[in-house]
Amino acid sequence: MTDQIDLTEARKYLTTLTLQAGKVLQKYFISRDFTSRRKEGVDFLTQADEEVDRFLRENIKRQYPLTFLLTEETAPEDYSSLKQADNLWVIDPLDGTVNFSRNHPNFAISVGLVDKGIPKLGVVYIPMTNDLYWAERDQKGAFLNGKLIKISPTENLGEAVIACDWGWQLEKRLSVIRWLSGIVTHVRQIKSMGSAVADLASLAAGKIDGYIHSGLKPWDVAASALLIEKAGGKITTPAGGNWDIFHPEMLASNGILHDKILNLIEK
Repeated sequence: MTDQIDLTEARKYLTTLTLQAGKVLQKYFISRDFTSRRKEGVDFLTQADEEVDRFLRENIKRQYPLTFLLTEETAPEDYSSLKQADNLWVIDPLDGTVNFSRNHPNFAISVGLVDKGIPKLGVVYIPMTNDLYWAERDQKGAFLNGKLIKISPTENLGEAVIACDWGWQLEKRLSVIRWLSGIVTHVRQIKSMGSAVADLASLAAGKIDGYIHSGLKPWDVAASALLIEKAGGKITTPAGGNWDIFHPEMLASNGILHDKILNLIEK
């Protein structure tokens, strides 16, 4: 049995909690006084990742004891059983750890509430710019600092700004290179900004027009995907297929450019 969660109450609780977690990241970012340790391959985490992960887990579980948790820093190697879970909190305590460690402010906290892989509540916080995004499944629109946001109105590929990023599985990066090879000569700019959570939130707010990635995890997208949907955008796989938060490959866009980008990828 799981709790019946009131989304608006949960969103209010989460925004308060996420702002508190953001203060922890701000403290470490400014002081530069934190330890780091290696994970798999070229991946690593910092003391800040672990502290915020623990803070969010403990408080959410205390508030919602009958729910499930999937967080970047505590996820089992195989979490496929959670694809069918209701009231699943999917948490990334610090997305953009490389940026954080190199004194670059583009990093984010993400908390999403998911039923059977479908996001129903998403909160994203960018601590160093104090930008708080949220969306609820049962409400219209996505919001940034309390104001309604919309995807960009860009129609012309020649004016499009597309972002990408690089997964920790090194061989999967070659897929991004292959997709970009069809896109790069047709758009205004390609960006790689180092935080899937923050960059997808930027797409929802109309700051970029598209985003492509080959190695995403559920905690990278559970909240930001709902922002994009509620802001009027579109998400598929880069092959044009159905997408959900457990699919590692993503093409997200303002919707207007989606088929045009897919055609370039296919070529």
